[in-house]
Amino acid sequence: LDTDIAQTMPKKLVAHTGMDALTHSIEAYTACNRSPFTDPLALQAISDIFDSLVDSYNGDEKARAKMHYAQCLAGMAFSNALLGIAHSLAHKTGAMFNIPHGCCNAILLPFVIQYNSRVCMERYAAIAKMAGLPGRTDKQLTDSLVEAIRGLNKKLSIAPTYRENGVSEENFKANAKTIAKNAVLDPCTGANPRKTDAEAMEKVLTCAYYGEDVTF
Repeated sequence: LDTDIAQTMPKKLVAHTGMDALTHSIEAYTACNRSPFTDPLALQAISDIFDSLVDSYNGDEKARAKMHYAQCLAGMAFSNALLGIAHSLAHKTGAMFNIPHGCCNAILLPFVIQYNSRVCMERYAAIAKMAGLPGRTDKQLTDSLVEAIRGLNKKLSIAPTYRENGVSEENFKANAKTIAKNAVLDPCTGANPRKTDAEAMEKVLTCAYYGEDVTF
């Protein structure tokens, strides 16, 4: 990999592509098609992203290079394990609301973790432990992971909801059902660890619009 290519990236692009890579790696680690071959790639990518993304955003050359490698590791993981509904919804909302793909993933990831944690909380807890996040139980560790991702978004100047990214309530309500229906058909949905349907997709999306925790 030529890490020089990444050195001149604008800060916003660093933020969005970095959070996209984090979503790639976390979704690969929890995907139905995960395997002993993809897990180490995903975990290494997650670790490197937590270590380097903020410094990369702030212009550190070594961190920028480390993120370039982490992006590749995440790609190797998800190209074999596939992804989940953060990407399913990001694919549909990005086009509909004219928001960059990585930004959509940054918004959605905390809410999707909350939704999926009912079936794979131990996986999210393992990520949190590896990242040195606080918590004694799997629930506490998963909550810490969600908060850590929200903290990353804040440090990267990514607003945490669709509403705060400029999507009007009228526009959201007019398109939410269509987005949810189309997201169910997205190729990533089949690999999501928790089974879903259009109704659940719309609920997750609504939480990501208003900033409400997923409790169902």
